[in-house]
Amino acid sequence: MRPARFSAFILLAFCVYLPLHAKSKHLTVTGKLTQLSATGSDSDAAWALQLNPVITVDGRQISNLEIKTPHPEKLDSLQDEFVQATGTLTVAVGDASGDYPILKLSSVHSVRYNNPTKDKPKSSVWSSVVNFFALSPI
Repeated sequence: MRPARFSAFILLAFCVYLPLHAKSKHLTVTGKLTQLSATGSDSDAAWALQLNPVITVDGRQISNLEIKTPHPEKLDSLQDEFVQATGTLTVAVGDASGDYPILKLSSVHSVRYNNPTKDKPKSSVWSSVVNFFALSPI
């Protein structure tokens, strides 16, 4: 009797956990961090990430993500910067606009070399030689 109850409990816990886990995905994305404001006041400001490159989640292309964080004031220094953000992707259900993706932020930092608007640093001859020998099958 005990193994049957234990097996039923494990099966029930597994069936409840899977749908909850499938709705959120942990991911890392890059893009331009922008501040959005519906009414023009800073208290109502929200943050968004314009993705570069665009990602595909569940067959749907996503080019913008709304950012949720417990400390939005920390994002002020990264406004209009090209950043790499890590967090959990969830989908919010809206009445008029339908479902929209939200990234619950766990970390964010500025990215220097993936920024398409800025030039990449010039590589020296020495770094080219080192890269050649690092990639050669010698």
